[in-house]
Amino acid sequence: MTPPPNSHEGTGEWHQTFPGKTEQVRAARRFVQAHLPNHPDADLIASELATNAVEHTRTGQPGGIFTATVKHHPDGTAYIEIADQGGPIAFGIRTPAREGGRGLHLVTALTTAWGVNGDAAGRIVWVQLPPPTP
Repeated sequence: MTPPPNSHEGTGEWHQTFPGKTEQVRAARRFVQAHLPNHPDADLIASELATNAVEHTRTGQPGGIFTATVKHHPDGTAYIEIADQGGPIAFGIRTPAREGGRGLHLVTALTTAWGVNGDAAGRIVWVQLPPPTP
């Protein structure tokens, strides 16, 4: 896959902005996979974070956007962030019958660290990935 035009090829850091639509989650996943091919879980993690941005923030409203950033470090570790357009923090209660509510547990299991920066005006959810296993 050729890096998208708003990436910074050769710098170890790439960015791409996507429309805040459910079908764009797949595009974000491919973007991350293209830049972190040696990190097998990176695309899954990006998919979870992008889905949350579209479903739980103003990003999913008409005209909304989210931006994916990928950084590859010389030691093999990697960083992914999804920047959304914010909104209230109001997630539903997780129940056995509810489909969602488990994705961030998956993110926790697959990353060395993750967090959230920002507020109702816009948030960045970021993750650190360990070096790939040989």
